[in-house]
Amino acid sequence: MSATFGSLVLLLVAMAQLPAEPSAEGDPKDRLRFMKAKAAEFALYREMAKEPLPLKDEPVLRFSNPERDSGTLDGATFLWLERAKPVAAISFGIRRPKNAVFREHASFSSTPLVCRKAGVDIWSPQTGGLLNRPLADAPPPADSPAGRLTQMRTFARRFSATCYYKEDATQLRVLPQPLYRFDDKQENILDGALFAMVVSNDPEMFLLLEAAADNASDKPQWRYSLARMSSLRHTVRLDGTEVWSIPGYYTIPAAERKSGPYVEAFQGTYAPSSESPPAK
Repeated sequence: MSATFGSLVLLLVAMAQLPAEPSAEGDPKDRLRFMKAKAAEFALYREMAKEPLPLKDEPVLRFSNPERDSGTLDGATFLWLERAKPVAAISFGIRRPKNAVFREHASFSSTPLVCRKAGVDIWSPQTGGLLNRPLADAPPPADSPAGRLTQMRTFARRFSATCYYKEDATQLRVLPQPLYRFDDKQENILDGALFAMVVSNDPEMFLLLEAAADNASDKPQWRYSLARMSSLRHTVRLDGTEVWSIPGYYTIPAAERKSGPYVEAFQGTYAPSSESPPAK
């Protein structure tokens, strides 16, 4: 073996032993730590309340959206709860190609909320989107939790939606399993589930189904609510009939967005941790 060849072999061996440079996209676990830390910076309150509503520590959904040029590389959706009932959602998405981070909020509440970061009000929705509508032609809630889950999955398939991105119309897909399941005796909710209507598995619209009664003595009936989780224009249909149409978020006057049921905002960029292993 020549000296030159031997030196080349030694160089290649040495290079192979060097620590790999972190990927520009980072490691999935590092991205999750980043998004969980971001979510923890925000506190949600009932209007005039002193104590914030609890935020679920773990996301109810990890998502991505490779279908668009600036689609989401990685994202996570978290829920604020009141007892067990979801009150609002917050999502963080790391978007291609430069790891820009955007946050989105959606309210499911019929009464005002206030979201704060470092003590500053950054979102004050007066109400949620389309709330507490009776679900037509729905049978009474089944007696068992398993039976009600089957019912809710069937109901979710009755909904369809379209989002409009630039000149393209995209049909949303309803994820077959709910993101979150709950009941709340104090609110006379026998059962409930939150479903996502998605592009890829990126939530564009939330569907909240509940078997609920106005009073404890009444029999629960099925109802639904809808909440946008996208800045795009959308239409939603139930059994083929349009029930909700919403404009593009950025067509809404800027002064009105902060108090609306949905908000989107730029949150800087994601830089992979130097301590994280490279993505595989």
